[in-house]
Amino acid sequence: MSSRALAFFFLFISAHSWAQKPFTEGIIVYNVKLESADHKEYKGVYTFTFKGPHVKKELKLDNGFSDVVIMDCGVNTVYSLQKRDGKKYAIQLSMSDIVKRQQPFTGFAISSEESTRKSIAGYAVEKGKVKYKNGSATEIFYSKEWYPPQAVTFERFPDAKFMPLYYAYTDEHGIAMEFEVVSMDMEPVENAVFRIPTEYKMISYDEYKQMSK
Repeated sequence: MSSRALAFFFLFISAHSWAQKPFTEGIIVYNVKLESADHKEYKGVYTFTFKGPHVKKELKLDNGFSDVVIMDCGVNTVYSLQKRDGKKYAIQLSMSDIVKRQQPFTGFAISSEESTRKSIAGYAVEKGKVKYKNGSATEIFYSKEWYPPQAVTFERFPDAKFMPLYYAYTDEHGIAMEFEVVSMDMEPVENAVFRIPTEYKMISYDEYKQMSK
């Protein structure tokens, strides 16, 4: 092998080893801090579970609040698991509505990128500022090694080509939220994790709205 070919070979190997990879199967856990508009503070855990087209997002707060969303991006189904009046419901949502809700955050740009000596959950992080089309911005620490396998995984970072490890923002209801990864593990996940539990009654979103009146 010539020296030029050998140099190209090692360049290819190096580029391949540092290539970004989708986080196709495993579990990511965030510590969460929330402050409501009336300055009440809550803490909790936000767990993301991935396997192929499947994504499960489970938020649990220390006040007993729980929100679980199960998505199959292969067939575009979304279910929200809710408890109401002692009963359990799996509410079917519209994937198109999820995408529409994320529309204001599409086409974002990252500026002021810089390498840091900081690590989160054992991963080296980059620091940057995410800027949206409406002029708003938020600081973020992220890993370039991984990115979400599904474009709709993170509402504030649709189709991100990085994995957000720390970020904070205030939503349209005045709730300040802060997220920081405490573990990110590529590991086998059972298919059963993404099934609707048998004790949950499957209903449409319109049915659920009628119950809420």
